[in-house]
Amino acid sequence: MFYCNECAEINGYPQSIGKSNGTCELCGKVRNCNNMSSTNLPLPKNFQSKSNIVYTMDETKHLKEIEDNYYKIEIDDLAWQVFQDRLGIGFKRPLTDDEKKSITDKKDYQRYRDEATRLYMKRQAKKEKAALNKKYTVIDVPASGKSEWMGGAYTLCFVYSKYKGNFVLRGYVKEVEEYLKKNYTHYFYNLSLWYHGNNRDIWHFWKDNIVIHEPRKDSKIFKGKDKWKWQVRPYVDWRYDIDEQKREKETLWFKRMPKRWIPEFNKF
Repeated sequence: MFYCNECAEINGYPQSIGKSNGTCELCGKVRNCNNMSSTNLPLPKNFQSKSNIVYTMDETKHLKEIEDNYYKIEIDDLAWQVFQDRLGIGFKRPLTDDEKKSITDKKDYQRYRDEATRLYMKRQAKKEKAALNKKYTVIDVPASGKSEWMGGAYTLCFVYSKYKGNFVLRGYVKEVEEYLKKNYTHYFYNLSLWYHGNNRDIWHFWKDNIVIHEPRKDSKIFKGKDKWKWQVRPYVDWRYDIDEQKREKETLWFKRMPKRWIPEFNKF
């Protein structure tokens, strides 16, 4: 980006050592300007995030009811279409609610609902796969500039959110995690830490009392699912809480971690 010193002070942008005379992209005036890549620039001082919506328990419950109702309407409409297609029939006029109900309430009609559910899930899977193939939105989180012992590793944070979809945060660990907690709820994320061309992945859930454990493939102690599968479960203090049945009941097991928020996470 090409911007003058005055715009740099207003927006909190750094000033480059080398400058060139030209037109500032922010104010449009011809001045001695800085030339910096836009990906290296922090958000403007007057920037206000539109993603800082925090839902109450009642609002979350209401959203769930809307989702369930929408799902039921979709299945009912698709089942009615399947019913007509399979029998090769059509109606000269739209049926009244009572006329339609006299057909849909019959026991044999359930097979059309079952087929509609399978078709709906198949279509949804295709939509989700297409969405995952798209490039994620990248948000640059500016550094605070404070020197601290912890949280100084550079990271690409891959976020899988219930309400905001998938996106990437780019910055330093401390600022990235603070930005997440401030602006979002209902998500899990992978911190991909990079140093000298090597990386380390750390997975977290949005609630501190829920942990994500990677498979322990190289362990000689853990066996079975503990060794080969991912775990998402409440935190367990092994010194005091070693109830295996309780742990098994509360744990979600995965061959590989999902790349989106799934309904099973709602129970946490």
